[in-house]
Amino acid sequence: MSSAFAKKFFLYGLAIAGLEEFITQGVLKESYFLWIFTLLPFAVFLGIAGCVWAVLHRLAAEWLAVVLYYLAAGALGLAVEWFLIGLSPWSDRTSPPALVAVFHAGMFSFWGTVALAPRVLLDLRPQAARLRRRFLIAFMALGAATYVLTFAAKLVAAEKDAQFLASVGPVIITFLTMNVFYVPYFRSCATGSSSTVRETLGNRGREGLPP
Repeated sequence: MSSAFAKKFFLYGLAIAGLEEFITQGVLKESYFLWIFTLLPFAVFLGIAGCVWAVLHRLAAEWLAVVLYYLAAGALGLAVEWFLIGLSPWSDRTSPPALVAVFHAGMFSFWGTVALAPRVLLDLRPQAARLRRRFLIAFMALGAATYVLTFAAKLVAAEKDAQFLASVGPVIITFLTMNVFYVPYFRSCATGSSSTVRETLGNRGREGLPP
């Protein structure tokens, strides 16, 4: 990928991760300054995601490469949550299984979004323009609602469980909702032949898109 694209890719990815980390690590745990250090692992994650993209982009058709990239990023993120952080499904034996499933689906979508959303936002193809705008508007609206609910619960000094629900609940909803945009984005990558899509992206590599 070009250096311009790489810089924006990391910037957007870290910004998305930071919005979530500020809530979970900053507001809920009241680590208003130390939370910034939690972004370091995300920088490593984005670097790994870039390597995964480079491999898939050369081995698979464009639409399939994007789908596999999203799935790989989400799976890698879940592995981090389960085996490094300890938030595995089998560690929570008190919550309803359906709630646990939604929570982990949200985590999968969060990690997948950190890796895929920057590529959606940096995709300058005409057929992705409308989707890109709708994606950004939806993400900003849901993000704003999440912050309003989070700080409202904090200001009224709600119980810890209520604060957790008012903040983490909207976060999960936000990243699950982003999947609504990924399906049409995958389809947009399948319009025309694989070589045509690759050529289009390649010609814009100097402008910030992946070669």
